[in-house]
Amino acid sequence: ECSFICSQNCKTCRHTDGFCTCFAGYTGFGCNEVTGHGEHQHSAYLPEISENNAKAFLHYRHIRSLDPNASPNPDYCTYNHPGYEYWCEVHKPYCRGQQEFTREHRCATLSTPCSPGQHCVLTTPCPAHFRHACVDINECDSNPCQNGGTCSNGNNQYTCTCLPGWTGSNCEIDIDECASTPCMYGNDCIQDRINSYICVCSERFEGVHCERDCRPGPADVMFLIDTSFSQKEAINQSVDFITEFVKQIPIGPNDFQVSLVSFSLRPKTIFNFTTFQSNSSLLNALSLIESESGPTKTSDALQYASQKILNPANGARLLSNISHYVILVTNGLSTDRNQAIHTAQILRNTNPHFKIYAVGIGEDIAHEELVQLPTDTSLSFSPDNNDLLLAMLKDAADYGCTDCNSTSLTDVIILFDTSEDSSPLKGSSLHSLKFVDKLVDSFDMAHTDIKVAMLTFSSDSQIKFNFSHISDQDMKAKIFTTTIDNRQRNTSIRVGLLKMEEFFTSPSSGGRPEARKICYLFTNGKWPTSENSELKHKIEELNAAGISVNVMVTVDDTDSYSDTDMSLTNAKEIAFDPYRVYIVEENNDYVIIQAAARETRYVKCPSDIFKSKH
Repeated sequence: ECSFICSQNCKTCRHTDGFCTCFAGYTGFGCNEVTGHGEHQHSAYLPEISENNAKAFLHYRHIRSLDPNASPNPDYCTYNHPGYEYWCEVHKPYCRGQQEFTREHRCATLSTPCSPGQHCVLTTPCPAHFRHACVDINECDSNPCQNGGTCSNGNNQYTCTCLPGWTGSNCEIDIDECASTPCMYGNDCIQDRINSYICVCSERFEGVHCERDCRPGPADVMFLIDTSFSQKEAINQSVDFITEFVKQIPIGPNDFQVSLVSFSLRPKTIFNFTTFQSNSSLLNALSLIESESGPTKTSDALQYASQKILNPANGARLLSNISHYVILVTNGLSTDRNQAIHTAQILRNTNPHFKIYAVGIGEDIAHEELVQLPTDTSLSFSPDNNDLLLAMLKDAADYGCTDCNSTSLTDVIILFDTSEDSSPLKGSSLHSLKFVDKLVDSFDMAHTDIKVAMLTFSSDSQIKFNFSHISDQDMKAKIFTTTIDNRQRNTSIRVGLLKMEEFFTSPSSGGRPEARKICYLFTNGKWPTSENSELKHKIEELNAAGISVNVMVTVDDTDSYSDTDMSLTNAKEIAFDPYRVYIVEENNDYVIIQAAARETRYVKCPSDIFKSKH
């Protein structure tokens, strides 16, 4: 009851019934009447009140019941009525704004000015009992922190805690995230939003900070070249292969380094990794390669290479970012074949720090050995394309770089001779068809991008199946229903090559212009040698047009040595390279198929893969 009845003139108030004891000079209900006496008066509880007081009590009934949630009104702050007092107490911040004159008047009477960082305020801005005092200034009231910063008030100061990306006393400065040069190798930094940046990677660089240098390398490459007697006529081709390889890679202490080891009876180092540090000096040094008259001891050569490839005394760089490769240049006709294959297997299983690649160069190529000498059977290559180089470049690039990519986009044509004299089926042998079936299976068309078609040729050509997909069962049925055409004793291989070329380019065949094109020509090699010059010219034309022809010579158990030799001679004379002649026998299916199918899967790199870093 006191808050509604007693005014500021009350000395005490009895809360049970609102009875007031007034200060001297005041009397009446609520102590609102002046007595005119300056002495202290002890009011007694009066059973009766004046008529005016009773009317006043009834008149201000609405004030005593004022809802503290009522809408703001300046009168509630400035008009001295008991009912307004409670509303004022609840809304002190609002009422301070309505009592600025009173604040100035009262604060002017302070005997001691407020200290720095303080100001005088009405702590109680209500007329019934004004109070004023010096209080700390809340410097955060002016919202000084910008851009979402958080303000912390202190003694006569404030501190702003800025959101990420902003700095300054008031968080007014946008941090330049590019100022710390986060983009590596001199690549450009763009600050395109708050608290972030983008590195614009140029040329061969990739990654958030352009941290991956996607130029292949650096790497140490050792050429292990067969200079034995069997390679005497092929030594120039070996030098040519190495020359073309070196021309396409940057040579230097921060790029590729090349060492050269020759072998025959014994291996020997021609020059080590640091002997030549430029392409020109290295190319000139290739003239140091000379043929020898000894045997081909490949096992010793592989062991020697494994000791030198990682030897700092040989100039090898044993750093985590340096790749190491041995490129074996040979024909696969090792004197110690079994031991060579065994040594290669041991190195494959025990030394993961370098890889062995093989390239088949020579007048005769033994694929059955060559495919077993590298670190993996997929690393045996023909010398007539860049497949080995590109596979190595992809391997030498940083993990995650996407410049070089593996692909199997290949269209394959099985071209099968069914003429009576030169068909692989002559003598009722079916192992050539079994080989075709296994070769097609090795392409794994369900999981690769390889497509296969099959043509036969004799007096006329027949499409067994085109590049459109057919079931494995139907494909096998069409392969094994191939028979000799007894109407035609001998048909020029050239007829089959022309049919194959036409099929590759025919829109109705289902072939893909962008795909690698490979033809496997199955024959027994028994055609007139007078045709060889013309066939050689045609196969060279096809190679220039992007069609590789592999001559698959089927050898039967009934063939004499002279017959086999004649067949292989014919095949080598027409092939674009001796590497592309394969002997198909019943006991060598697995390794020959691995060798023959390898080039259906290959690597593609952009032509500017070694564009300058800067």
